[in-house]
Amino acid sequence: MAEQGTMGLARSVAIMSLAAGVSRILGFLRNTAISALFGQNQLTDMLNTSFVIPDTIYLILVGGGVSSAFIPVLASYLAEENEDAVWQTVSIAFNLVLTLVGVAVILGMIWAPWLVHLIAPGFEAEQVAYTAYLTRIVLLAILFHCLNGVLMGTEYAYQSFIGTAIGPLVYNAAIIVFGLALAGKYSIAAFAISTLIGAALNFLVQVWGVWHLKPRYRLVLDLKNPGIRRIFKLMLPVTIGLSIAQLNLFFNQTFIASYLPRGSINALTISSRVVLVPILFASSMGIALLPALTRIAMEGDYSSFTRYLAGSLRAVVFISIPATVGLIALGQPVVRVLFQHGRFTSADTLATTEALVFYSLGITAYGAYEILSRAFYATQDTVTPLKIGLVTLAAGTALNFTLGPAFGIRGLALAYSLAGCVNVALLLYYLRRKVQTSLEGRRLLQTAMKSLLAALVMGLLLTLAAGHLLLPVTWPRLVREGLELALLITLGILSYGGLTWLLRMEELAMFLNILSRRLHRSRAATG
Repeated sequence: MAEQGTMGLARSVAIMSLAAGVSRILGFLRNTAISALFGQNQLTDMLNTSFVIPDTIYLILVGGGVSSAFIPVLASYLAEENEDAVWQTVSIAFNLVLTLVGVAVILGMIWAPWLVHLIAPGFEAEQVAYTAYLTRIVLLAILFHCLNGVLMGTEYAYQSFIGTAIGPLVYNAAIIVFGLALAGKYSIAAFAISTLIGAALNFLVQVWGVWHLKPRYRLVLDLKNPGIRRIFKLMLPVTIGLSIAQLNLFFNQTFIASYLPRGSINALTISSRVVLVPILFASSMGIALLPALTRIAMEGDYSSFTRYLAGSLRAVVFISIPATVGLIALGQPVVRVLFQHGRFTSADTLATTEALVFYSLGITAYGAYEILSRAFYATQDTVTPLKIGLVTLAAGTALNFTLGPAFGIRGLALAYSLAGCVNVALLLYYLRRKVQTSLEGRRLLQTAMKSLLAALVMGLLLTLAAGHLLLPVTWPRLVREGLELALLITLGILSYGGLTWLLRMEELAMFLNILSRRLHRSRAATG
């Protein structure tokens, strides 16, 4: 049974990681299109700033509740085989989100200029006015995003990944297609409009995904419903905690950066999105792990709970450390291949790479956070992460206002990474006290040390190879640099894999086993 549970988790993680990876590639193509058309300047700064208020509304009203409260509550009902309670709760949550977010969107559209001036005080009057215009468009998209959150949370609880895997792909593809089609007429506003179109299409995909679960939707708004009351109780601390995290990100990428040279907001934004790629693995694992951890916690089996958790943390460390070293070694060619096209210049590449290198230092910490935070949610403890979030906000704010003005975008990126380290250290400490069992700290440390050793050797090989790997200059630049980067990444993967094999790391064997099983299944399906 334990082996089946582990393989089921592995399959879920593999499916979600693959879908998230493809979606992230489309996301990069979207950012590449924007960068090529408009460069890195006040236009891209305004577009990125226009997402701050809508993203905050999403996080406060829905984002925190889905993973911390909505999924665990639905999972507990499913464990009791009480599907009537599941669909009653889903119906009320959907109707409630539609009402609350609808009101928030209307108010946000009315107050948009004042809110933009508040979050980007370094903007001039014309920048504030245009950013407010873009914000109003994106606010409409957020209404669909919030409804998508409820539907996707329902699918996650049922461990059904049809809509959740396809929807984000449709969303990013629509942004690219419609953004490029409308850019000639609407300038950079085309990508705000295409975001609205993509969000609406994603909503239709999620409706289709939930339809396979045979939903029993009801037009009801009962705030006294036991499931809704449990969700409110669980999500309130997390909502406050996510608001704190959003506030830290706001200081890091918008408030202080609005006083820096034009293009700084965009450099910080797109470099942080590159860093999200390896963190997506941890996020996928955390989401897939949450229903299983919730059931184990309900049974009081903390031995299995910590075993699942410790194994997930080691897997995150095994992936995150070489990702950090790899981005430090190959940061500039990565940014050049992804974004240096059209109006995005070599100077923009250098600025973005500086931010990328310092953001990459926090990959392991933010990856571990995706696992540890959900461990608290599985035990229906959302207060402890809130308290830790307050401490992290204080540390992050102090670091942002100290390092940002002193070192520019490098200082802001470093401040964000250091704040993540503070956060995960406190989460580890208090989780160990909570479960009263060992989190296999010695094994985790061994994994970290072996991974770091292998990653450093890998980084040295990549640095040496990058200086000698020169393809014919007569080839088109994108083809030449793209192939060089692909070869370097392949060298990095093979060298890291070989070194961890020499070090006899069991995490490598786990990944190879998962890959082997999936390849075997693929052959069996096509044979």
